Amino acid sequence: MQRTIKLTLNSNDSLLKTIQLYNAVCNEVLKVGFEARTYSKSKVHRLTYCGIRQKYPMLQSSMVQCLRDQACDMLKREELKHLPVKKLFSAIRYNQRTFKPYLQRGIISLCTVHGRIKVSIGIPKYFQQYLDWQVKSATLSYDICIEKLRLHLVVEKESPQKLEANTVLGVDSGIINHAVLSNNVFFASNQIRNVKVRYQFLRQKLQALGTRSAKRLLTKRSGREKRFQADVNHRIAKMIVQQPFNVIVLEKLKVKKEKKNGRRFNRKLGNWSWRQLQVFVEYKAEAYGKTVVYVNPAYTSQTCSRCGQKGARKGLVFKCKHCGFELNADLNASRNIAQKGMTLLGRLSVNEPYATPHSILTK
Repeated sequence: MQRTIKLTLNSNDSLLKTIQLYNAVCNEVLKVGFEARTYSKSKVHRLTYCGIRQKYPMLQSSMVQCLRDQACDMLKREELKHLPVKKLFSAIRYNQRTFKPYLQRGIISLCTVHGRIKVSIGIPKYFQQYLDWQVKSATLSYDICIEKLRLHLVVEKESPQKLEANTVLGVDSGIINHAVLSNNVFFASNQIRNVKVRYQFLRQKLQALGTRSAKRLLTKRSGREKRFQADVNHRIAKMIVQQPFNVIVLEKLKVKKEKKNGRRFNRKLGNWSWRQLQVFVEYKAEAYGKTVVYVNPAYTSQTCSRCGQKGARKGLVFKCKHCGFELNADLNASRNIAQKGMTLLGRLSVNEPYATPHSILTK
């Protein structure tokens, strides 16, 4: 499993010049690869390497290979339909030949246009748990807003052994309730929606002004909103993973905006960060040795979790027309998701297919 250590460095002229030159040369490689209609690393290498080494001798050979690989990945991502362009201070890659970390000593050696330099780094308390992990790669970028460098180190460690898949937990995601678990645990989204509304109001006011200072403030507000949402999802994902279940079942959602939904509902869909929550659950579950599976969410809100017949959902309540069972609609959906996840486990031994006792399910 992999984690990313996020560090902030003070501005350094050598590193700033390296970022600028790296991105400028990367744009040249992008143009060559796009005109040649290829994102093959070997072909792009033959077309560009010698010329770059002669034109930019200050760029170490391994850095030339890094920017070539990054350019090819960008061309592959766009499928050669558009010419991607790297910004002046966007992130640059470092491989194991262009940097050397000494995390225990708080020092990292980086390759620059002026040769190797050693930079002091301060590792936050939270990231010190990863000091004994193996450092695989690094990216360096410059944040214009705070006028500081950002260094991200990717560290790796062997994943723990998977736990026996004998208990299943279903998770239903929604707009009203951010997440509802099949063991009767609710994560309401009232606070999230209130904060989102406040940010939206401020965003509309600043966009109406249109001044330079308003645009700068918009950028800061955007970053603050993203950090708030990520923090909420991190906390919810941690609580989901810490539930006493070895298998977590999530919905394989495909959410898209449609005109028939109306502007108000589409705005809510745009503010719904369901996928980020799922990604956080995935990587946190890996650290606990738990399994995450995805199921088709079709009809989970319209099927009775007791008898399996179709029912009707009215607002937040589900009522089965066949057996008269009534339950919170999101909780009913989460139990159906847990049952679908149980069937996906196939030949695995599942002793408790439901996330709640049978006595609760039959109430």
